Amino acid sequence: MATMELFEVVGGAHQGGIVVRSGCEPASTFGETKLSTGAVVKALECRDGKLHYELVEGTGPSTGWVTMKLLGKDQVVKQGSGIYGGSLESMDPKGYPEVSAKEMEALRQYEEKFGEARDGTQPAGFNRKSFPWFSKPAVKETSPELLKAAQAFKETAAVKPCNSSRKPRFWDVDSDGEEVHLCSWCQLPLGEHVYNNSNVGALQVHTECMAHVMIEEMQESEAKLQSEQREKKLKNRSEYEIGWCMGSVPKNSTLAEKMGCLSSPKGLCCIVYNELDRSVSVAATLEPAASVNLEYLLLALKVRRQEQREPLFSLDPVDPSNMQKTLQVKRYEPAWLAGTSVGDVMFQADYFLKELALGEYTQPIAGMKSVFDWSELMDRHDKEWAGREWFVVNKAEVRLAEDKTIVPCIKMGVEAREQALHSDGTMHDLPVTAPNHPLKKFAESFTRNFDLIAERKSVVFHLRELAKASVIAKFLVDSGAKIDKSWYNLADQIIANTPAEKFPEIPQLWNMRGLSRIQVKDGKLLDAETGLQSNLHAIYGGVQFGLDRFELAQRSSLYPAGAQPGAAMQQPGLQGMQVGPSGRPMFMPQRFQLTQRGETPQGVDLNLDKFQLSEPERFAGMLPACSAGKGSLEASVTLGQAFLKSFRERSYQVLKDEHKSLLQSIFNSSLADRLQEGDSFIPPDPNAAYVLKLKNLIDEEQGKLLRRKSLFFDRSFAIGHAGPEFPSSWTAQFQVARPSHSVASQEALRTSLVQLEVDDTFQQSLMEDILPKVAPEFKKTTEDGTLFRIYRLGSLEVRTVQEPHLAEKVGVVFLSKAPTWSLHPAKSASAGHDEEKIVKANLYLEGGKYLDQNPSGKRLSQCHHYVVLQTDHSNVMVMEMLADGSTTTDVNPQSVEVRNSLSKLLQTVDDCEQMNVTYGDLKVIASNHSMPHGKGDVRPSTRKRYAKALMSKLCNATKSK
Repeated sequence: MATMELFEVVGGAHQGGIVVRSGCEPASTFGETKLSTGAVVKALECRDGKLHYELVEGTGPSTGWVTMKLLGKDQVVKQGSGIYGGSLESMDPKGYPEVSAKEMEALRQYEEKFGEARDGTQPAGFNRKSFPWFSKPAVKETSPELLKAAQAFKETAAVKPCNSSRKPRFWDVDSDGEEVHLCSWCQLPLGEHVYNNSNVGALQVHTECMAHVMIEEMQESEAKLQSEQREKKLKNRSEYEIGWCMGSVPKNSTLAEKMGCLSSPKGLCCIVYNELDRSVSVAATLEPAASVNLEYLLLALKVRRQEQREPLFSLDPVDPSNMQKTLQVKRYEPAWLAGTSVGDVMFQADYFLKELALGEYTQPIAGMKSVFDWSELMDRHDKEWAGREWFVVNKAEVRLAEDKTIVPCIKMGVEAREQALHSDGTMHDLPVTAPNHPLKKFAESFTRNFDLIAERKSVVFHLRELAKASVIAKFLVDSGAKIDKSWYNLADQIIANTPAEKFPEIPQLWNMRGLSRIQVKDGKLLDAETGLQSNLHAIYGGVQFGLDRFELAQRSSLYPAGAQPGAAMQQPGLQGMQVGPSGRPMFMPQRFQLTQRGETPQGVDLNLDKFQLSEPERFAGMLPACSAGKGSLEASVTLGQAFLKSFRERSYQVLKDEHKSLLQSIFNSSLADRLQEGDSFIPPDPNAAYVLKLKNLIDEEQGKLLRRKSLFFDRSFAIGHAGPEFPSSWTAQFQVARPSHSVASQEALRTSLVQLEVDDTFQQSLMEDILPKVAPEFKKTTEDGTLFRIYRLGSLEVRTVQEPHLAEKVGVVFLSKAPTWSLHPAKSASAGHDEEKIVKANLYLEGGKYLDQNPSGKRLSQCHHYVVLQTDHSNVMVMEMLADGSTTTDVNPQSVEVRNSLSKLLQTVDDCEQMNVTYGDLKVIASNHSMPHGKGDVRPSTRKRYAKALMSKLCNATKSK
């Protein structure tokens, strides 16, 4: 292999990168993070289809082994052989195409107009700081408790570990000399409620611990199932050629010449419309808003001319009566779109939308939820439903620049439709009227962020480019523009040279997640045999542009007999008339009725009938001249490559700092894949209105990220119970069902963590001397690539955050202590009358991690016992001895259920109402064991004896009875 040979990562665009291994062997370990798509690596060695690399640019492990081709698709390609055109000789030292001085000048002009209102409009907007309450308080000095705990951890870490080959002992002797059996899971004493753990030689475990053993088994089974499903889906994608290929985007250069453009543009092209003679021509441009993909335009013109509509695509079930096993058939209208660039972008965009909806990939917007996530969040995971997510056009109009360049203006979105099986065996769309339906929630979120998603995701961007081309096509045909016959001939040639659709039917996309809550009650596992529940959530759909709703031009069927298309534009009184959306409703039922159109739209249907586009929008802002002729700068440069070079090197010429930050946020490498488009890349529209819209969406996203940090640094954040603000993968799918946490019980749990002050010097010491030697107990990544970690250092809990390309930072440090349980009654009740009879008693054990003496220990000498009683007056009493030797009785404490769920149930005495043991009898025992306040720091064994004395009174009464 040649020295310094560079490769680019092209795989894993939707999976956050490609997997890295420590070695070439299949058994070698995986890296902690993936190698990001778009990363540039230097080849060190190539063996057995695997590449040993060194990272040059991008994010991921600095070195490792990656698979060069997976399931027939390239994962890494040699620089110059991928989506960038040109030979290796035309590449810069990092393997990217060289950028000429003219291209840098074109970029300078682009930067100058970025964010300017060049069309004369003044976009409304405001600057605001999202979530202003989140700010890190100033710290004066490190807490003494922190210094003490850190020193204790260092001393413990310095002790040599014991012989790891020594087998664990599942018995011990407590401080009273009693031999006790220990739980093989938590190493705490066992009681009368035990289960056999077959994973460790049938040793016994607590009921609560058995629930955790079952959860581990479920998680292992789920991980195996997900791995198998993932492999099957990857195989399907490769076999059926599913997945957007950025190199398939049609180039303009060849078609521009054939369409009569004398300037032979290398980059962007636009359409110029002469209102006097209604002629149209192709010209070069540097204006992204005016640019159009010529092949998309030619095919859209042919569809509009022949079908009087826009391209349509859908994926439909072959057998609606067997939704779980049926294949999906690709439907194109007209059928000859199959295999063309237009058909491909509609299919790939539609499939990508389904994958996002089902949670197959990381969402393109931080905090955005999939349909699956919404279904679980709203507790609809146990209901079966099928529906569609449609790409639609919500607004369309045509404007003319000063030089009569056509500038299409559109707003796109996603629409949700639920499907129902009719008696005739066909599926029919029904409106989603429930505001909280998962399909509707996903569609609303996607629509709100559509433009930002389009800037980040290549396939969605090019679907929007197809919609722009369809708007121009409708305007040209319906306004009677004089289109050269050679344009239609070129469309015919494209279709004739298109190979037949290889896979008209593809497997259905599916997703399954295990979900289980194990119930523990009175020392027994409830529903222990219930496994995973999976219900069908089928999502179909496609692209329905719906441009007929927008009257971009007078329809030919509406012209008077003998009138020519475009004649209405010459009628007196119509000059300068504002022609916007018609009076018909924006949402028209006929899009979904056979009687209104020749077919039922299924998925991708660019219907523009509701938009009035017979004339350009006269009262909208007008852009300066956009087109240029032969020999111009516009015709001789590729703006996209210059933009990508400056973005990679962060070496802008005249761009404002705020706009630099905006672009970095838009094209975050963890969220965006468009940076791999190469010379097909089109920068964002620099006009002020569009830039402000993107900025507002980015501000909302940044606000969510700040909110996440605030919640992560709060004491209430719990591993496995992150909450809806975080990715769904942070919440455990398999859990032990806990009692509902009241405000009081939540506060009790919060008291177990005490926030400590940390100065900059100690933070640096943590990051440089301590944390690098400790494996984090918690490590998760959000959509934007930010890493959240939690470290356990003895009694200390350190939470850190690491943003992409930045160093890890300490966010907060807590000291773990015993929770302070509320003594306030949860309901109005007596303070506990002496004559109340005891009907049930439970003895509980709290592990050492809840005690002040040794928060991280689990030794027998650090365990705490307490008794929970139920009386015939429906009161719940908690009796225990505190560390100072005093005995307490709490009647109906608010957080007793939560406390019990975190403890181990050792013993139960049932049906003791007939034993005539009263609360007064137990008060005598409490009085005999109680010590004056302040005397002492009594041993845990003394507290244990007190709890057992209470239980012994009940047991003896039972025996005597």
